[in-house]
Amino acid sequence: MAISAENITLDRFERLLADESVPLVHRALWLLLWESDMRVLDLLALDVADVDRAGVGGERATALLTRLIGDRTTGPLLANGPRVLTWDQAVRTARSLGHAVHAFRTSGRRHRHATDAPAPAPADLPADLPADLPAG
Repeated sequence: MAISAENITLDRFERLLADESVPLVHRALWLLLWESDMRVLDLLALDVADVDRAGVGGERATALLTRLIGDRTTGPLLANGPRVLTWDQAVRTARSLGHAVHAFRTSGRRHRHATDAPAPAPADLPADLPADLPAG
């Protein structure tokens, strides 16, 4: 499959996360990339113990990581069976679904910044709006 544009829409991202045919370890990586500003290699280097220390991810990531980690208390956070998820595996799986692995981080950042943007102040609104529009 050809790699699509570097932007992953929120809708596409949600479909990828819900796709049970994609191994959990890859979906966890993508969610961490989307929610945080950590780089792929930094996430691949994390140990299970780093989750508590680093406060990795939000509620959704915590739920997904809980499933991924299971009873493990040590070892690589992003494990594919008994082995750490490799860079090549991460790239190959994302590419097979039409995305560059880095697109999850950049698209998540774009999405976070778009939703963090403050609403325009009344002075910033166009002057030709009717005066009787409800506020907010």
